[in-house]
Amino acid sequence: MSVHRICGALAAFALLIPAGAPAAGFQDVLDVPAMSSQLAAKGLINGLAQAGQRVVGVGQRGHVVYSDDQGKSWRQAKVPVSSDLVAVSFPTPQKGWAVGHDGVVLASSDAGATWTKQLDGRAVGEL
Repeated sequence: MSVHRICGALAAFALLIPAGAPAAGFQDVLDVPAMSSQLAAKGLINGLAQAGQRVVGVGQRGHVVYSDDQGKSWRQAKVPVSSDLVAVSFPTPQKGWAVGHDGVVLASSDAGATWTKQLDGRAVGEL
């Protein structure tokens, strides 16, 4: 079989595959809450901030962890997305912001124990 026939057959086959078709079972990280994990505090932490005396860290897969004993023990926060988070800031001891991939902006009003999505890349596209 010639190279031209092989290339032609591959090109014809490629036309049968829908472009941009999502994989079966795909779930967008913007729609999936961060999974609870006992290992969350051992994962990559991309950003740290102080919320009063509390230390709050953000990282991969939407994980947010916080410590009230200077990092001796950590608890995982409830987060509505599983997109990687890269930075966190607390202008007051209770109110904080976290940002991440996919245009994610999260807010907390309880020193980082729970978070709500304020904005994401899809919403920005609609604006």
